[in-house]
Amino acid sequence: MAEGSYISTGAHAVHIGHKACPPLEVDAMENRLEVGAMDSHTSNIRSTLASHFDHTGSDEMEISVSGVVDFDSGIKSLSDGSLDILAIPAIETIGRDQEIGDLGCQIIGARVPRRPSEVLVSPDKLLYQPKSAIIVSDSDLVRRQILRARPDILAVSSEMIPDIDQDLQNPSNEMKLNWLSDLLQADKINGFVISRAEYDDSNQSERRHALLPFPKERGGPHFLPKPYADLVAILSRQGFPLSLSEKLTEPEGNTILWVQSRILGELNEYFHDKMGIQVRHRQVGSLLRQAEDYRDIILEQACHNPDGDIIEEEVRVEVRMELISEDGSRTIAMDRLVILSEYQYAVIGLLRDWNTLVKESSSTVPKDHPTDDEAPPFLSL
Repeated sequence: MAEGSYISTGAHAVHIGHKACPPLEVDAMENRLEVGAMDSHTSNIRSTLASHFDHTGSDEMEISVSGVVDFDSGIKSLSDGSLDILAIPAIETIGRDQEIGDLGCQIIGARVPRRPSEVLVSPDKLLYQPKSAIIVSDSDLVRRQILRARPDILAVSSEMIPDIDQDLQNPSNEMKLNWLSDLLQADKINGFVISRAEYDDSNQSERRHALLPFPKERGGPHFLPKPYADLVAILSRQGFPLSLSEKLTEPEGNTILWVQSRILGELNEYFHDKMGIQVRHRQVGSLLRQAEDYRDIILEQACHNPDGDIIEEEVRVEVRMELISEDGSRTIAMDRLVILSEYQYAVIGLLRDWNTLVKESSSTVPKDHPTDDEAPPFLSL
């Protein structure tokens, strides 16, 4: 795979050392497709793919979906031909471009996130929590988002809950969720934030409240997802037939993976767990309805071409990014909306503008006069 800091997918992929599939391998793939799926505590990839093939499978091909334990065993099975396709959480591919390419494999695309938003497990919604309520989340981004919405409550990690000693030694995810549920039932905490998959798998009995990227009411709190949230990357060997890869990848998923990989590859790793990001395809009709609901003149103007006409045929790509101060009091954000055919160029410009914005907002404000007091940065990271 091409050396660099981002992943190329779909029609934009660049393959070095291209290796065609042997004839016998192609014949085998025409009759049987072996798919490996790596589940995580935030994504049930195996069951999702099995359901997908049940609805879209072909009578001409037998498709088998099996589980893989981790990335290393999965990529080895893919490389030696035991698997034809490998589906893994996209976050597992960070920094592994070279390793994947050296094994004769490639990232061919991704599937659209189905449930990227996390949920608050609590009897009450976030805005109805009592003052000084304790909300637990192990995501730095989510804790900052909670403080932005409710600066009067306490957002902590599971290791920093007040007056609680975590006596679990290297707990599994299931053990930790049960422990948090017990604390909630005992009124030691007021709620905790987990992924939707974790909520379903742990059979929680308490109510859940989705932390959505768009508020239901204008002016309400919003929660952009974490990078790569519920995004599934699809890998194959180099030279894998395009017609087969299209059975599993999705155009919007390919766009999301390319954009997020490019952005994270260009940013300092320090920001990876502190930044919210959302990428998606948008239809013009949906954008115009949103502009009307929110009375957003800028969004409406973005749907017009330079001549003032609305061109509905071409899909738009929406990119939203935000970075929140540690105490949740200040936010810098950037939104871009471009036509699908120009999104790669737009991301380059977005990154340039984003880096300038972060640099200026996190720098100490220079004095206008030697006698002036020093002004702290706008954003405390």
